[in-house]
Amino acid sequence: MPWVREDLCTGCTLCLKSCPVDGAIVMQGGKAHINNSLCTRCGDCFSACPVNAIRPNSENSSLRAGGGGYGIGRGAGIGRGRGLGRGMGGGRRGGR
Repeated sequence: MPWVREDLCTGCTLCLKSCPVDGAIVMQGGKAHINNSLCTRCGDCFSACPVNAIRPNSENSSLRAGGGGYGIGRGAGIGRGRGLGRGMGGGRRGGR
């Protein structure tokens, strides 16, 4: 789910214009705001933003457990410590 770094957003509205879903991105207080219930996660807003203010969830510090640990959005679901893509049974065991 994309989110907007308000400190970087210049209010240019290019993300809003690039979004294929009416109302998924709106302007609030001169900054872009993404409506999570309407966003289809197509990614068009990422490439439209000239200052990279639209960021992926993995960079949203408010979603990290404990303010920076490995919680939601930070390494979750990408297989860290789970065999590095060799299946859960393979693990890091040697001898094969």
